[in-house]
Amino acid sequence: LPASPGTGDQVNFIDQGYDFNTNALTIGQNGTNIANAASDLVVNTQGGAFGLVYSGDATTGWTYTEK
Repeated sequence: LPASPGTGDQVNFIDQGYDFNTNALTIGQNGTNIANAASDLVVNTQGGAFGLVYSGDATTGWTYTEK
Protein backbone atom coordinates (compact mmCIF):
# COMPACT_ATOMS: atom_id res chain seq x y z
CA LEU A 1 0.00 0.00 0.00
CA PRO A 2 1.15 3.61 -0.48
CA ALA A 3 3.33 4.99 2.33
CA SER A 4 1.52 8.35 2.35
CA PRO A 5 -2.11 7.71 1.41
CA GLY A 6 -4.69 10.47 1.18
CA THR A 7 -8.19 10.26 2.60
CA GLY A 8 -10.39 8.41 0.12
CA ASP A 9 -7.55 6.68 -1.74
CA GLN A 10 -8.80 3.28 -2.80
CA VAL A 11 -7.30 0.00 -4.03
CA ASN A 12 -9.12 -3.14 -5.16
CA PHE A 13 -8.01 -6.76 -5.27
CA ILE A 14 -9.50 -9.75 -7.07
CA ASP A 15 -8.38 -13.36 -7.22
CA GLN A 16 -8.90 -13.70 -10.95
CA GLY A 17 -6.91 -16.96 -11.07
CA TYR A 18 -8.83 -18.52 -8.16
CA ASP A 19 -5.62 -19.48 -6.39
CA PHE A 20 -5.35 -17.32 -3.25
CA ASN A 21 -6.02 -20.52 -1.30
CA THR A 22 -2.72 -22.00 -2.55
CA ASN A 23 -0.85 -18.76 -3.32
CA ALA A 24 -1.90 -16.30 -0.60
CA LEU A 25 -2.01 -12.56 -1.27
CA THR A 26 -0.02 -10.51 1.24
CA ILE A 27 -0.80 -6.78 1.33
CA GLY A 28 2.04 -4.85 2.97
CA GLN A 29 0.76 -2.18 5.36
CA ASN A 30 3.77 0.06 4.64
CA GLY A 31 3.50 1.94 7.93
CA THR A 32 -0.27 2.50 7.92
CA ASN A 33 -2.84 0.39 9.76
CA ILE A 34 -5.18 -1.94 7.94
CA ALA A 35 -8.56 -2.24 9.69
CA ASN A 36 -7.11 -1.02 13.03
CA ALA A 37 -4.18 -3.46 12.87
CA ALA A 38 -0.50 -2.56 12.50
CA SER A 39 0.29 -5.65 10.45
CA ASP A 40 0.20 -6.89 6.88
CA LEU A 41 -3.04 -8.38 5.58
CA VAL A 42 -2.89 -11.97 4.29
CA VAL A 43 -5.77 -13.21 2.13
CA ASN A 44 -6.08 -16.92 1.37
CA THR A 45 -9.72 -17.16 0.26
CA GLN A 46 -10.09 -18.70 -3.19
CA GLY A 47 -11.91 -16.29 -5.52
CA GLY A 48 -11.75 -13.44 -3.00
CA ALA A 49 -12.39 -9.87 -4.10
CA PHE A 50 -12.45 -6.73 -1.98
CA GLY A 51 -11.45 -3.10 -1.82
CA LEU A 52 -9.63 -0.97 0.72
CA VAL A 53 -10.11 2.76 1.20
CA TYR A 54 -7.94 5.02 3.34
CA SER A 55 -10.07 6.46 6.12
CA GLY A 56 -7.88 9.44 6.94
CA ASP A 57 -7.72 8.25 10.56
CA ALA A 58 -4.33 6.87 11.58
CA THR A 59 -5.88 4.39 14.05
CA THR A 60 -8.25 2.85 11.51
CA GLY A 61 -5.99 3.38 8.50
CA TRP A 62 -7.20 1.37 5.52
CA THR A 63 -10.70 -0.05 5.88
CA TYR A 64 -12.78 -2.38 3.75
CA THR A 65 -15.10 -0.84 1.17
CA GLU A 66 -17.46 -3.80 1.57
CA LYS A 67 -17.86 -6.40 4.28
